[in-house]
Amino acid sequence: MTERVELFSYSPDRADNQRRDRRRVAALLNSHYRIENDHKQPSETPVTSDLDRQSFDAQRYFDSMVASGQLQELMKTKTDIESQVRSLDGGMQRLVFENYNKFIRATDIIKQMKFTIEGLDPDLQCLEEHIGKLDGHQNIAEDGVCGRARQIESLLKQQRVCKKLQVLFGLPTTLKRCLDSGNFGQAVQAYCCCAGFLRQYRDMPTFQKVLEDVDQQMGCIRSALESRLRSPELSVDEAVNSSMTLLDLREDQNRVAAEYLTGRAAMLKQSLDRCFMTLRKKVGLESEHVLLEGAGLKGADGVAGAKPLSPSSDQAELERPESVKLRTACIRATDNYVPQLCDAVEGFQKLQDFRSAAGDGQATTTSIDDTILLSFVELRVKDVCEQISEVVKEKCPPAQVLVSCMHFLRDCFKRLHDMVPRLLTKLFMDFMSRTALSAMKAIFRAASAHLVAELCRLHEQCKRLQESKDSGLDDVLEEIAKTEQSLLMHGFQALVDCQPLLHLLGSDRPSCQQLMRGLHDQLITFFSAFVVTCDTYIWREPPSTRNHKTSLPFANDDGISMQLNEAANLDWSGLFGLALVRIGRHLEVKAINKVWAVANELFVNGETIDCALQPPPPGVVTATRQAAEAMITRYVMVSGQRLAHFFRNSVQSRNWMTVREPRDPRLVVEMVLKEVQAFSAQLSRILGDQQKVSTGHQRRTLSRYKSGMELEMERLWAKKIIVFGNIPFNRNRALVGILRIAFKALYEYMRDETFSKFGLQQIQVDCAFLCEAARDFVAAEDASVLESLLDEVVNSASQRCNDPELMELQKVETICDEKKKKMTSVKFE
Repeated sequence: MTERVELFSYSPDRADNQRRDRRRVAALLNSHYRIENDHKQPSETPVTSDLDRQSFDAQRYFDSMVASGQLQELMKTKTDIESQVRSLDGGMQRLVFENYNKFIRATDIIKQMKFTIEGLDPDLQCLEEHIGKLDGHQNIAEDGVCGRARQIESLLKQQRVCKKLQVLFGLPTTLKRCLDSGNFGQAVQAYCCCAGFLRQYRDMPTFQKVLEDVDQQMGCIRSALESRLRSPELSVDEAVNSSMTLLDLREDQNRVAAEYLTGRAAMLKQSLDRCFMTLRKKVGLESEHVLLEGAGLKGADGVAGAKPLSPSSDQAELERPESVKLRTACIRATDNYVPQLCDAVEGFQKLQDFRSAAGDGQATTTSIDDTILLSFVELRVKDVCEQISEVVKEKCPPAQVLVSCMHFLRDCFKRLHDMVPRLLTKLFMDFMSRTALSAMKAIFRAASAHLVAELCRLHEQCKRLQESKDSGLDDVLEEIAKTEQSLLMHGFQALVDCQPLLHLLGSDRPSCQQLMRGLHDQLITFFSAFVVTCDTYIWREPPSTRNHKTSLPFANDDGISMQLNEAANLDWSGLFGLALVRIGRHLEVKAINKVWAVANELFVNGETIDCALQPPPPGVVTATRQAAEAMITRYVMVSGQRLAHFFRNSVQSRNWMTVREPRDPRLVVEMVLKEVQAFSAQLSRILGDQQKVSTGHQRRTLSRYKSGMELEMERLWAKKIIVFGNIPFNRNRALVGILRIAFKALYEYMRDETFSKFGLQQIQVDCAFLCEAARDFVAAEDASVLESLLDEVVNSASQRCNDPELMELQKVETICDEKKKKMTSVKFE
C-alpha cells in the first residue's frame, strides 16, 4: 500500500530522478546492445555514478556509508537502486518483446520471398526468349534500311525545300487573305520572312513575278494600315500594333508617329465632345449627384489652405447648378478623356522604344522627334482646359468649389505628369492662372451687377419718397446710407470670394503677381460700374471715349448690360440724381481707398505676394468725380428747364396787349420761388451744404440811378454769361445754375411776344420780385449776375413794347415789399 501511494504521489524531485534513471537505463542498454542513436547530439554523454562502475565494491561502500552516519542517504540510494533495477528489467523486457516480434516477422517475409521467386522462373525464361527474338528482328530491319538511308535523307531535304517554295509561291495569296481578314501582323511577319529571299533571287522570272505580286499586296496592306491608323474608332493598343507593323515594313518613323498621333487626336476629340456635349443641355441634379458622390468630389474640404465652410453653406454651394455642372465636367473629363490621353502618350513611347529594342540589325539610326509628342500633349491638354474654362466663363461657381474642382483635375493628370513633367507643369500653371483670372472677373462682374441693381433699387425708393407727402429728406438720407453700405459690402464680399483663388496658384510668384494685377483691374472695373451707371442714367458718353487720361477697363458684358439697360430706362428723379452725387463724392473721398486697403490685407501675405497692391489710379478717382459733376450738372439743367417751362407756359398763354396795370407779381413767380425753395432744401440736406443765414442784409435799391454806359455794360455782360456749364459740389452754385437757366429762358421767351405798356410793367414787377427773392437763396455776388439777366429780360420786353414806359421804381418797390410780407406771413402760418 505504501509503495502504491508513493507511485501515485507526485513530487518534483521524484520526477527528476525518474527522468535521470530512464536516461541512464537507455544508455546502458545502448552500450550493451551496441545500439547507436543517429539523432543523438555528439555533445551528450551518459552520466554514470560510482555504483555503475565495474570496480564498484559494495561492502566498502556500505561500510563507508555506515561509518559516515548517512543512513538516510543510504536508504534513499537503496530505494533509487531498486527503482532503477525495476526500470531496467521493464525496459529489457520491452526491448526483448519488440525485437522478437520484428525477428519473427522478418523470418516470415523471407520465406514468402523465397516461394515467390521460385514461381517466377518460368516467366523469366519466356521473357528472355522474346527479348532475343526482338534483337533478331531489329538486326534484320537495320540491315534492310541501311542501304537506302542516304536516299531517304536526300528526299526529306527536297521535301523541305518544296514546302518553302510552296510558301513562297503562296505568299501573295496568304497576304491577300490576311488583308481581307485584317490580320496585318501575321501578313507582315510572313512578308519579312520571305522578302529577303525573293529580293535575293529577283533576277529569276518566277521569283520576280511572285515578288511583284507580294509588293502589290503589301502596298494595299500599307494603305490599309495607314487608313486604319488615322481612324478615331481604333483603340490605343490596336493603333500601337498597327504602327509597329508599319515600322516593321521599314516605314519612316516620324511619319508613322505623326499618323498615330493624328488618329489619337481624332479619338480624343470625339471623347471630349461626348464629355461636354450633354453639359450644354439641362443637367438633372439628382442624377449628377450620384456621379459626384461616386467620384469623391464633394466640396472644398480637400482644398489645401481653404477655409472650411459650414455644413449648410457648403451644401448650398455644392447644389448650385453651376457647381454641379463644373464638377460633372471635371469628373467626365478625368474618367474618359484623361485615361485615353495617357494611354496614347504611353503608346507613343512604345513606338519610340520599338525599333531601338528590335535587336535584329534593322533599327534605324534616326529616332522619332520628341517635339511631335510635346506638341500633341500641349494641344490635347489645352483642349480639355479650354472646355473647362468655357464652363467656368458661362457661369462661375463659388471660388472654393472651383478650387476643389481644379485640384481634382490636376491630381488626375498625375499619370501624364510623370511622363512629361515640365510641359504639364507649365500648361497647368497657365491654365490655373487663366482660370483664377476668369473666376475673379466673374465674381467682380456679379458684384458690379449687384452694384447697378442697388442703384436701381435706390431710384425706386427715391421716387417713392419724392411722391410721398409723409416722407422727408431724412428718409432719403437713410436710404442713401443703406445703399452706400450695400455697395461697399458687395466689393468686400467680392474680395473675400476671390481670396481662395490664391490656392490655385500655390507658390508660383509670377502667377500670383499676375493675379494681383488682375485684382487691381477688377477693382477699377467695380467702381467704374458706378461711373457707367451714372453716364447711362443721364445718357452721357462713357469716360473711356471722352478722355484717355480717365479711360477705364470696363467691359459691358451680358451680365451687366441688362442692369445698365434697366438704368437707362429709369425715369428722371432729382432726389436720385443728388443721391448719386452724394455717393460719388463719398466714393471719391474715402470708399475707394478703403476697399483698396482691405484688398491689401486679404491678399498680401508676405510669401508669394510680398508687394502691396498698386494704389487706385487717378483715372478711377477722376472718373468718379466727373460722373458726380455730370450728375449734379444734369440735376441743375433739368431743374432749370422745369422752371423755364413754368415761365414759357405763363408767357405764351397770355395776351400781353390786354394786360391791366400790375398790382402784384404773377402766380408763376410764386410757383417758381416755391420750386427754388424745394431745390435749396434738397441740395442743403443731401450735399451737406447748409444755407448760410445772412445778417444785416441790405435789399437792393431799385431807385438807384444807373448811367447809360452802366446799363449797356450789364447787357453785354448778361449776354456773355455761360448758362450751361459744369456745376461744383455746393448748394449756392447749383441754385445759381438753376436760376440762370430759368432766367435765360425767360429772356428768350420775351423775343416771341409783343407787349403793351402794362404788359411791360408786369414783366418789370415780376423781374424785380424775382431778383429780390433770389438774394435770399444765393450769395450777393451771384445775385448781381442774376440781376443782370433779369434786367436784360426787362430790356428785351421794352424793345418789343408799343408804348415802352416803365413803372416808377418806388411803386415797384412797394409792390414787391407787400408781396414779400404776404409770402412771409403765409410761410409762418
